[in-house]
Amino acid sequence: MRVTQTMLTQTNLKHLSSSYNTLARVQEQLISGKRIQKASEDPVVAMQGIRYRTEVREVDQFRRNVSEATSWMDLTDSTLNEVTEAVKRIRELTTQAANDTYESSQRAIIKSEVDQLIEHIGSLANSKAGEKYIYNGTKTDKPLIDIDKLKAYLADPSATADVNTIYTDASGAPTTTGKIEFEVSKGIMVQVNMQPETIFGKELFEGLKNLSGLLAKDTTGGADLSAELDTLDTLGQNLITERAELGARANRLELVDNRLQDHEIIAKTIMSDNEDIDVEKVIMELKSHETVHRAALSAGARIIQPTLLDFLR
Repeated sequence: MRVTQTMLTQTNLKHLSSSYNTLARVQEQLISGKRIQKASEDPVVAMQGIRYRTEVREVDQFRRNVSEATSWMDLTDSTLNEVTEAVKRIRELTTQAANDTYESSQRAIIKSEVDQLIEHIGSLANSKAGEKYIYNGTKTDKPLIDIDKLKAYLADPSATADVNTIYTDASGAPTTTGKIEFEVSKGIMVQVNMQPETIFGKELFEGLKNLSGLLAKDTTGGADLSAELDTLDTLGQNLITERAELGARANRLELVDNRLQDHEIIAKTIMSDNEDIDVEKVIMELKSHETVHRAALSAGARIIQPTLLDFLR
């Protein structure tokens, strides 16, 4: 077969073009740090990369859910602690007022502080996490207690005062307000809110209102006030029980978060192994292709015949 100068030139240019493409591909790998730039370069790597990235994003979202749930529970525990301390203080004042040597004027002073503590408990029932009320079940856009109506309820001397009026809901005291649950892992839901009926239900405010009314009466004796201590003890124990349940949920969240951290590390490692380059290996490959390319250029310069212009220099 006759080999012409044109054939040699075309063959040389074709291989040089292929060499340039190889150099460009390796250079892109070094710049991006990724094995492939387009799915068509390696469909298997691309498909696995999509799956691994989806898994990493899923874990990231679960960790954000855990963080939000933890913040919600921390605020709930903080407010419950304040409510518990307020009930303890009310019990101390009741024990103090149960002394028969106290006059009605002295008990009136104690009543004033008790009323302030009751109003403080009412304000704690309206605590918010961000823009959401945390003690009104799924009705996070509205407070649980109407403070003005709570004040009016405490000021009402009649024993028939309706405790349902202090709640913002038209139906009165909450019964079953619904759970707020966050998905903290695939298929795992954790309740983050406390049911208001178990903490700020009618029993709490009726018991405190009855105590306030006894402190306002001149005929109240020490035995009458001592009898209220059992009610306060029951209210305090209920708060402790609810806090214990909340603490158990918080501990579970911490365990889930630790597991998600480990899962995130593993998922990112697998994703990196799938699509990230080995920098040292790629640099060596680039050097190798560069050497071959330069050798090809040198050989091509020798093979292509000189023209008349080369002799006229």
